[in-house]
Amino acid sequence: MKVGRGFFGPMSNSSGKRISRRQRPVLCTAALIVLASSLVLAGCGDISLSQLLEKQAPGELGITPQIATISPNSSIEISGKGGFTPYTFSATYGIIEEIGGVTYYTAPGSAISDEITVVDALSNQATAIMNVENLNPFSFPAAMTIAVGESTGYVQAAGGDISVTGKYTFWLEPAGGPDDVGTLVPHPSFPEDRVKYVAPAYIPEVLPILVRAEDDIGQVSTLELTVVAATGS
Repeated sequence: MKVGRGFFGPMSNSSGKRISRRQRPVLCTAALIVLASSLVLAGCGDISLSQLLEKQAPGELGITPQIATISPNSSIEISGKGGFTPYTFSATYGIIEEIGGVTYYTAPGSAISDEITVVDALSNQATAIMNVENLNPFSFPAAMTIAVGESTGYVQAAGGDISVTGKYTFWLEPAGGPDDVGTLVPHPSFPEDRVKYVAPAYIPEVLPILVRAEDDIGQVSTLELTVVAATGS
């Protein structure tokens, strides 16, 4: 049988059968539409075509922590998740800055409810709430909500009295292993006043999880952690 050759040459389907001349324009047009759509999306923001093709299901855009309560003038690490990088952060009242590749939120000096917004490369948006108020005897985050498998980033204790030992004592309640309640990780350079909580892969049976920070005169500040299911799960 003689096979006709059009613009795209001989074509066959997955079973090896020749595709008719009538079918070829339809298939080729569909392929061009998909390619054109990908190129248009790749042109939006700073996302590349390779990112688009490799990351078809990036997950829902969000911010970690989702909700937090921190002291006035204190700072915490924040991070974006899902969507398409790079991320752009902004806050209604506080200050957002990046230092050494880590993004920090610094609260204003008075009690207020602040909102952080993240925008991804395709202009999708997500928000997180920062409640700014003094709830601890010395500066230490009072509450955070994060998803399973995530971390708080390094949180810092400040104030109080550590004139004797020069450090705070941190511990986790309730007691348990990393798979049950998570784990605390001291900062590699500043273990005396900074620690990071890493949540387990599953929601703990006992909530909330408490991170305690104690100074030299027995004052204890508490970070109450709520671990929730991952977004979209």
